[in-house]
Amino acid sequence: MASNIENEQIFQIFHPNDNTQFFELNATDLLDFVILLNDFYLSLRKQIGLKHTSTFGLELEFENADRQKIADQLTKCNLRELWKMKDDASLHDGAEINSPVLRDSEKNWKDLEQVCSIVSNYASIEKKAGGHIHVGTQVLGDSYDSWIHFIELWSIYENVLFRFFYGEYLGARPFINEYAEPISIDLWNAYQKTIHSTTDISKILSYISPTRHQAVNFKRVLRDNYFQYEKNNTIEFRCPNGTLDPVIWQNNVNTIMKLLYYCKSPKYDQDKVLKRHELLDSQFYDISLYDEIYLDQVLEFVDMIFDNNQDKIYFLKQYLKSFQVVLHHKDYLKGKTFTKK
Repeated sequence: MASNIENEQIFQIFHPNDNTQFFELNATDLLDFVILLNDFYLSLRKQIGLKHTSTFGLELEFENADRQKIADQLTKCNLRELWKMKDDASLHDGAEINSPVLRDSEKNWKDLEQVCSIVSNYASIEKKAGGHIHVGTQVLGDSYDSWIHFIELWSIYENVLFRFFYGEYLGARPFINEYAEPISIDLWNAYQKTIHSTTDISKILSYISPTRHQAVNFKRVLRDNYFQYEKNNTIEFRCPNGTLDPVIWQNNVNTIMKLLYYCKSPKYDQDKVLKRHELLDSQFYDISLYDEIYLDQVLEFVDMIFDNNQDKIYFLKQYLKSFQVVLHHKDYLKGKTFTKK
């Protein structure tokens, strides 16, 4: 589990509980930060500061699996009843494990770590495996403004989010367009339609959910009960690449939750978000360029959705990936390791 972060050099300068505005750093300070970040490795945290009312579930997809040995080990560790394994025909000799409904607790993260360790011994992540995350719809709530803010943010920062959700890989899994296609343009068109025609969240959902095989799937949202907790009432984030690294899973969950919290926050800065949209051109909607680094945009993003340096540094480490980019977009390659085992 996590080491004492206070002893990490980067946190001695950028204290984890402070809220440094990275977008405002001058060139010298930003270079110093990047040098420190390059030598820093992410650890699994005991907790990530989520509200107890925030619920989520994970789908761990993997391929080349020895399902019987995985099942035996899950049983041995008393995990099989809650972390349920099932076949997945979309994968090559693969399967997936669905978590129970989770909350932010040390035990749940330890269980995830153990599940990832078991699967890693008897399976692998290949080109089709994804890492889907379901979030209880009550986290976003019943406010029209919250849903509009989410549509704005995802539309404008999807390129940043995709590179982050590539995890240890430098680009998207090859079949992402088939199972989790980008939605920034469709969301922006829906946004333009929505703000001029309705404040009914059920109608908004009909505009933004033509299919479940998109980066964010709203098909599971219960239209008549979208703001209350029910086990299967979720927003599904399908774009993360598959991973068996619990640190990346935790970092992905943290980013999704903090993004949703920001959408509900009175601190949401709509003027800043829409101003960023004015600066975008066609490259920001081309998935073949999502694996590029957009430093100005990502620094603005972390300053908006996170309120502490630890969250910002964890996001930036996974996003920047030591500034590595793929040379050929068809390659599915891992970057330098950035997490502690």
